[in-house]
Amino acid sequence: MATAGENGNGEPSVTVPAATTESGPVPEIPDVPDVPDVPTVDLSRPERVASFKAELLAYLGELVPPGDPPWDIGSFEGYGRGLVATRDIAVNELVFVDRPVLVGPRVNNYEVIFCASCCCILRRLQLCTGGCRLPICSRCDFAVGAASPHAAECRLIQSWQPKDAGRYSKNILYALTSIRGFLLSERDRSIVLQMEGHPPRKEMTTEIERLLKDGYFWNLDGEGPAVRYLRQVVNILNTNAFETSRIVADEENNSHEIILRGLYILGALMNHCCRPNVRYVFDEELRMRVHASRPIRKGEQIMNNYSKILWGTQHRIIHLCFSKNFLCGCDRCKDPTEFGTYLGALKCVRESCPEGRLLPINPLKISSVWRCDRCNLKMDNIKASKIQEIASRMILNNAIKREASHIIDYLKDHIVKFLLPTNQFTVELKLQAIKKIQPDRPLAELREKEKYCVEILDILQRLNYGECFVKGVLCYELFVTRVTIAQLQDDTEFATETSNLAQLRTAWQILRPSGNRPKDLQQLVVTYGIE
Repeated sequence: MATAGENGNGEPSVTVPAATTESGPVPEIPDVPDVPDVPTVDLSRPERVASFKAELLAYLGELVPPGDPPWDIGSFEGYGRGLVATRDIAVNELVFVDRPVLVGPRVNNYEVIFCASCCCILRRLQLCTGGCRLPICSRCDFAVGAASPHAAECRLIQSWQPKDAGRYSKNILYALTSIRGFLLSERDRSIVLQMEGHPPRKEMTTEIERLLKDGYFWNLDGEGPAVRYLRQVVNILNTNAFETSRIVADEENNSHEIILRGLYILGALMNHCCRPNVRYVFDEELRMRVHASRPIRKGEQIMNNYSKILWGTQHRIIHLCFSKNFLCGCDRCKDPTEFGTYLGALKCVRESCPEGRLLPINPLKISSVWRCDRCNLKMDNIKASKIQEIASRMILNNAIKREASHIIDYLKDHIVKFLLPTNQFTVELKLQAIKKIQPDRPLAELREKEKYCVEILDILQRLNYGECFVKGVLCYELFVTRVTIAQLQDDTEFATETSNLAQLRTAWQILRPSGNRPKDLQQLVVTYGIE
């Protein structure tokens, strides 16, 4: 296994031996289908939907239980394809299980070095001996031969003849999920290519364009069929992929979450609503498990949320417009107050109006004028956006990266002066504090954490979000915090009160299938006799 040192430019550099012949000769670039710029067939036509569903069911196999599933694929005006309930679905009922047809690294920096194949933590940078320029552990290295899960993708990258084969390339790592599209079976490739794929914005440089622009390969034609196919896979991933993760431990048994992206075909067919009726988690095998967060009636669409649930409307609209190429017009988006949560509202800038809240007159328009609900002060969208930008920057720079005590003080002494208590940035700070305040912190901090949990749970209730994932996390944190407070006060009965046990029961119901649930959750369930 080659080990990295530092070269004169401060970049990782290694000397990699030539690839062994144990896994066979380096292949030619594999044949790929010609991908048209514009689909020649309307994929929402009934016969196309039926054939697509048949392929998808064959792909899912045993993940679909016997009998008719509670979902079907339909076509909806203004949405295109989507999932519809074929019968009434009860809250917390399992709707479907999906598995990723593609999964791999995301296009973003990582704080740790990990194997590009199995995601195990590497103490130091080790490059694959095959010359693909990727970090690989000894178990997955190309030299292992046919038993290596990395061998096929390594041979493919070798066929493009990487330049500087002895140096690590983060850009090849970023492109790896798309590159794995070449390794799909004919059926799976057919399924992938029938998914929507929006082209990137003009100012955006995708991971494939970066490889071409910087000339990473000697033998990859920028206008050839391989790149044409890669571009289509990139577009499909950017349009449909979900963020998932693996939890791995290093040699000191410290846990690390490796964020990945996965293409879940059935999951991606769910259309968007800012008040969805499902939640999803990923189990230890990275399978997506989708449960109803609210009752779903027969004939209703099965809806997911493509944005952050605790963002204000203006931020959600901008995110959906630039990342998903559509604008939402759901009931939540139409209501300037967002069902009385005021997540996107701003504090009135007039000193004489301390209780006033600035709201967009037409929240569906990014350019909308804002108006105070008390004094009728009007503000143009540019000024309102500037206030939000400043608030975001101040919170990011001054609070989120600081310890919990600093965040609490910042919330008490600074935030209240220019942001509302339920503004999305205030809520984000409270979520950060909840995450950072551990049971060993002082009682005063635990009290603040308890208060933050209750406040955000109230926001979720006003939004009618049902049994969503965030609710499960908050219920867990609230229960653990109240138990800790009770122990500090020698109150042995407080933890077993019905209302507190209800929080633990809700947390277990929602988080149980997750591969990333709190480590002590199951033990708490046993200790307090929830099951």
